[in-house]
Amino acid sequence: MRKIYTPFTTICLLFAIACSTASEKDPAEKTNWNDEIIYHVNQRSFYDSNGDRHGDLNGFVEKLGYLKELGVTTILFTPLYESDFYHNYFAKDYDKIDPEYGSMEDYLAFVKAVHHEGLRFIMDMETQYAQNGNKWFDESFKKPGSPYTSFIHYSDSLNRYPDQFYIPSGSDLKAFKAWPDKELYIVYLDLNNQKTKEWTKAFYTHWVDPNGDGKFDDGVDGYRIDHMMDNLDERGLFTDMFVNFWNPVFKACKAVNPDLFVVGEQSNWGEYGEDMIAKSGIDASFGFPIQFALAGTPEYFRGTSADSTLKYSLNAINIGKQVTETLKRIPKDKYYISFLENHDTDRFATIVQKDKAKLRCGAVLNILLPGIPSIYYGQELGVPGHIGDWGYDVNHIPVREAFPWTPDPDDAGTAAFYKDSGPWWDQSYFKTGESEELALSTQQKDSSSLWNLYHQLIPFRKTNAAIRNGDFKLIETGEPDLLAFSRETTDEKSSRHAKSFCKYFKNKITLLP
Repeated sequence: MRKIYTPFTTICLLFAIACSTASEKDPAEKTNWNDEIIYHVNQRSFYDSNGDRHGDLNGFVEKLGYLKELGVTTILFTPLYESDFYHNYFAKDYDKIDPEYGSMEDYLAFVKAVHHEGLRFIMDMETQYAQNGNKWFDESFKKPGSPYTSFIHYSDSLNRYPDQFYIPSGSDLKAFKAWPDKELYIVYLDLNNQKTKEWTKAFYTHWVDPNGDGKFDDGVDGYRIDHMMDNLDERGLFTDMFVNFWNPVFKACKAVNPDLFVVGEQSNWGEYGEDMIAKSGIDASFGFPIQFALAGTPEYFRGTSADSTLKYSLNAINIGKQVTETLKRIPKDKYYISFLENHDTDRFATIVQKDKAKLRCGAVLNILLPGIPSIYYGQELGVPGHIGDWGYDVNHIPVREAFPWTPDPDDAGTAAFYKDSGPWWDQSYFKTGESEELALSTQQKDSSSLWNLYHQLIPFRKTNAAIRNGDFKLIETGEPDLLAFSRETTDEKSSRHAKSFCKYFKNKITLLP
């Protein structure tokens, strides 16, 4: 075993043994999600097909070829339902697609196009809340006789005090400031009410097979459940939700499509999510403890100085420890998502201070460690982004910027919906001049670019069964800055590929500056 060093990154060695190659999958066999590679997208920022600067469904269909070229297999969106919040996490109308994304017809055409290309689609959901403008709230507020009262949780009998997101019960309505200059209210659905429970079950099962023909070509392949808690927001209003609320919903969905995949975002990012998986019946959680070892501790995201990232990010000992612990805690018939960044975290490029060696090591670990890899759009280009502190929901726009297809934000298709709308634009990579180097059009021409590394790593994972599904063994090196591990299967017939993998990976590592 030859050690490969670089002085520019905390992790100096990655050595893996691949003892098998891909095997043909029986079409009738249940999906093994370790074979998938997720592309996580804030679709408003991806590709604009009609010139309004907002990414949309038709624009995404235009770019499915890009995802195929990159090699990802599954698309994960942020929510699609109509909302006055740019991120769509609080619904105004659950029954409508946000018109800035397109129509219901556009949505169904999008899902069919995704499946036609052999890809899968996961829909993000947060159905615990509603905003003002939602008819359930508007038509029941201060109207206790309204037929919609049962859908909203009020703390009084006269419907004067709806329980609000992170606001004490019994308070008058308090607004959240939303981009670009809106004041909106967020209230709880009454998740204890049987009508709400039945609506939730019907709502989720509908998207699994919208036309009810049993073919699923127009249906979602899975759900991501945002902010999944057993005691919602620790308020004591809705408790034992894993068993009493969520479990029946997912049972109903899987009665329609047994192969449906559900991943829950544990609200406490320090947890592994095994309790959530066991009680709710979902299939996967997010590997946040591993992500902290790869990309920094939670304190970083709360405003710790950037210098602390040198201490925490890409910590070899902690990576090995957290991968091992996660594999112990998550049942073997369940999964976890392995990721470097998402729509709620600083971009990995910013966390590692744009160090090219660390960006490349992050890519290698994201794709080759155990778990289902998730790539957040633009991660493959190394786009930076730091969560702001402007006091409202624009704080996350810097980590949800437009995908830089080209260096120019005014080029057709660039979904810079936030252009010229505030200080978040002034620090955009389109304004600082970084977009010239970051742009896909630039990186695809450069064989040493980060994009080309992802472009090589992804097919390597897809053609090596040990990397996707093999046992993980941490190799003790006695050196704290070295990470060594093996990924092995018991398929002796293809053990010859161990040597070719080491050679391949040596070549990739030596590309580090």
